[in-house]
Amino acid sequence: MELKDEVIEKRMLEAAGGNSKIFEKDSIQFNCQDLDQEQKVDVNPKQVNSQNIHIYVGPHRLDYSGRITGVTYMDKNKTKASEVKIYLYFGCDKHTPVYETSSDSNGNFSIENLPPGYYTLVAKSGTLEYKSPYIKVLPCHEINENISLKG
Repeated sequence: MELKDEVIEKRMLEAAGGNSKIFEKDSIQFNCQDLDQEQKVDVNPKQVNSQNIHIYVGPHRLDYSGRITGVTYMDKNKTKASEVKIYLYFGCDKHTPVYETSSDSNGNFSIENLPPGYYTLVAKSGTLEYKSPYIKVLPCHEINENISLKG
């Protein structure tokens, strides 16, 4: 019996209160592994994202513009907000709006004849404001973007 096995058996007997019958039925197994093995881990994995958009343009249509419509609401009480100034920006540009409008008395607004692209909406009414994430307008599509004004 090796020295390591004797030490383990002695400790187990002490833990069991000297009752050797317990160890006759139990099995002790040791696993030894070489922890110095080399592991190859790619810390810069490659990820490829792609998106295919198929657009069919037929000869019968002359207008391929899109439209953004929606309703303006007050965030706290969810009531419709009228006469809210709405600014449309192309992409992430927040300096010069490409279109300005206001919501009507029922809170509705509509921005028409938009060329395809990415847009951002900003709405203001007093101290309340709303900034949209990017809105993707495709040819001949209508996007519904409801505005919830927050203070």
